Amino acid sequence: MNTPLLVLWNHTLTLWHLLVLLGAGLLAFLLGWLAGRSGAGPRRGLPRQAAAQRSASDDAFLKGLTHLMADHTDQAIEEFTRAVTLNSDTVETYVVLGNLFRQKGEIERAVRIRQSIIARPNLAPPVRLQAMYDLGLDYRKGGLFNRAVEAFQEVLNMDPQHVEACRQVVSLHEEVREWDKAFEALKRLDKLTGGDSRAVLAHYKTELGKEYMFAGQLDRAEEAFDQAIRVYKGCLDAYLHLGDLELARGRSRKALSVWRKAVHVSPTLAHLVVNRVAAAEETLGQRAAASFYDEIDPGQADVTTLQALAESYHRHGEDQKALGMLDLAVERAPQMLDAHRLRGQILLAQERREEALKAYAGLLGQIDGEWHSYQCAQCGFVSHQLTWKCPRCHQWDSMSSKRQTA
Repeated sequence: MNTPLLVLWNHTLTLWHLLVLLGAGLLAFLLGWLAGRSGAGPRRGLPRQAAAQRSASDDAFLKGLTHLMADHTDQAIEEFTRAVTLNSDTVETYVVLGNLFRQKGEIERAVRIRQSIIARPNLAPPVRLQAMYDLGLDYRKGGLFNRAVEAFQEVLNMDPQHVEACRQVVSLHEEVREWDKAFEALKRLDKLTGGDSRAVLAHYKTELGKEYMFAGQLDRAEEAFDQAIRVYKGCLDAYLHLGDLELARGRSRKALSVWRKAVHVSPTLAHLVVNRVAAAEETLGQRAAASFYDEIDPGQADVTTLQALAESYHRHGEDQKALGMLDLAVERAPQMLDAHRLRGQILLAQERREEALKAYAGLLGQIDGEWHSYQCAQCGFVSHQLTWKCPRCHQWDSMSSKRQTA
């Protein structure tokens, strides 16, 4: 009964609302019919033919609502179209019809209806505002993003406090990767709602910096990364790419300094930093890299970081350190197959066969364990790769290591 069916002027209509509306309409229709039966004649000021058309229009509108509640969209469209043909003065019918066309993907027809509403003289400002907002939704559904932004901007010109229009503008700029425009729009949205989106604003600057970096504009990239960190000091992605930038410029010490800060910013995602250092060991120098690994506190590191450290230690022949990291990882996350496997390999290489057998027995016991690395805390989406924005629910910073245990 509470499932939303359509929206009229920022009000969501549920099945219960439509039933009440239908009941009221039927009651009004019945009263009108009784008045006609009692000799009341046509409505004052209306010719008999116009009154008959109005009555037929009302009848078609009610039939359209009945079909809508039965989820018979095509029949509902047919009746609403008949209603507006008989009586073109009823804006509400046009609104419902436009929403139905958008729902079916018939964007051109929906747009024409919105435009016909907006073009009406002496239209009440709230009705014009809602029609313009609906037009933006139509354009967005049709993939006409620039036109959608223009429509929502017009809504904001008419009503600077329109939160939903501002939210749509933010989302559209983000979707087409217009990061500077998304940044300004989100700041405006925060002012309207009293929100605090500094973490997302920092991501916008970081994404902009990545684009500059890819284009070889390193100075502008550095400025964007610095802005991201100033906006929100906890933006790990900005530190990661600022380190990449320093490394690309041949400033290895500065790159390590930035990555050290990254570890402190997010100890539970330190494996992202460890992997970067491991890939750049030749440039950084083995001694500098080894010193960096030793600075990471295993007690704060997540299991993926422990695995990354173990691989680095093993690669340099420090197998006792590697086993220490792997023991911790297996203890915290028994389902971590990579840790079991590497542990067994090291033990076999050291001819510690009984311990290796136990390690591989643990591996076999966890074959049905979880293979995914990251999960969205918002919608539960799982992925092998970390993304700063969930591909399913589009929430920023909601992905975290699925292997991590308390």
